Amino acid sequence: MTTATTPDLVRIGAKLYADDPDVIDLAAYVPIFHGWIQRRILDGVPIDVADYAHVPDGPGVMLIGHEADRSFDLGEGRPGVLYQRKRDGEGTLEQRFAASITAADGIADELEADAGAGGVSFARDEILLKVTDRRRAPNDDATLEELRPAIEAALAVVRPGRTATIARVPEDPEGPLTIRVVLS
Repeated sequence: MTTATTPDLVRIGAKLYADDPDVIDLAAYVPIFHGWIQRRILDGVPIDVADYAHVPDGPGVMLIGHEADRSFDLGEGRPGVLYQRKRDGEGTLEQRFAASITAADGIADELEADAGAGGVSFARDEILLKVTDRRRAPNDDATLEELRPAIEAALAVVRPGRTATIARVPEDPEGPLTIRVVLS
């Protein structure tokens, strides 16, 4: 098995959950995401916006980019913002986890500040991490334990002074490594 801490592990995502899903109007996010592309407020190369709101528990509305995708995600039946890095990650593994969480925070901040988003807000005390490189990071407890120090170090930077409960979400053993972080 390739170790999960390999420098090539860059496909790391972070999701923050919406506080009040009742205020969400997915149709509003399509023009908001297009506006982000037009105003060039994103790092990397944005490609397009795709509306998958019709897919139950699916990707919702996605802003697809070369290096990373951003979305208003409907997965798990829990709406939220998802940042998913795809390539060109920089820094140590800890820095890449921290960068994905920080990017999700940035998406949440932008939407919370946008009047067109209908007053949506996002909790910062629960984070869903996804490592979508199944070859380098198989969805098992051993990989989580191997990644735990990097996740804890990242959390010390992006959520300093907080205590974290870190657990694998084992629902789909064939799916990507999915980790729930709950902060207190």
